[in-house]
Amino acid sequence: MLKYHKIYLGHLCNNRCINCVSSSISSKNELDVVLSSSEKIDNILLYGGEPTLRADILQIIQNLVKSGTKRIKILTNGRILSNINNLYSLIDAGCFLYEIKLWGSSPVVHDKITRISGSFHDTINGLSNLSSIQDKFVAIRIPVCKDNYRDIQDIVILSINFGVNRIILSYNDPALCYRDILPFLVNSINISIFNRTWILTEGFPFCVMQGYEKHMNEIYEGNTLLFYKNLTYHEKCSDCIFKTICPGINSEYIRKMLRLYFQNYMPRDQL
Repeated sequence: MLKYHKIYLGHLCNNRCINCVSSSISSKNELDVVLSSSEKIDNILLYGGEPTLRADILQIIQNLVKSGTKRIKILTNGRILSNINNLYSLIDAGCFLYEIKLWGSSPVVHDKITRISGSFHDTINGLSNLSSIQDKFVAIRIPVCKDNYRDIQDIVILSINFGVNRIILSYNDPALCYRDILPFLVNSINISIFNRTWILTEGFPFCVMQGYEKHMNEIYEGNTLLFYKNLTYHEKCSDCIFKTICPGINSEYIRKMLRLYFQNYMPRDQL
């Protein structure tokens, strides 16, 4: 699995997602560092905020291509792609890989979380436009939170119907108990397996993913994934053979649910 050098392009966004962590990311001028470096970087991920809102996004992509970058992926909410001319411009500039954030299978769920009416339809129209393009790679990122975890199976089905290449279920809310999400998580993985669609998880510790470890992105990319925040380990984690690659547990989650989570050394029915 390819690893991507990640470049943050700022906080600007056209959604106002409830669980957004972009504002907590320090904005560094890493793009200039990459472009001025003599060392070629094959794979680059552009993220934000919403990177497609940058006025110079096409120039950024073109400059990266000129510098020798082979693969450029954009993590986006997909709304700008609802205008197919914008999509054509991004492709002409040299971007063929897209990772779309999708919070719900309907406007009721999605727009509630983004807090922007019409954002679901924009994202879906963007996905529809992408589905008409050949020679592209499309992944769906589903940030899982207390407002959408009961909907993730339907989001997975919706994503599969668009013929996406990969689905990522990303734990995004320390207020959401692992025990509550687990049945929906397992069903979502099984739906993807049945439909032969590549599915991965992020942010779930190995003790939650028993039997589904091969679907953990941490195995392939280590602890270098996006949006890891305030993760730590409990003293009982010291005996775990996966500690070196496990992302750990959100410190707020441990404070809120410590006794429940670690009672009897984390049996699944107590997660």
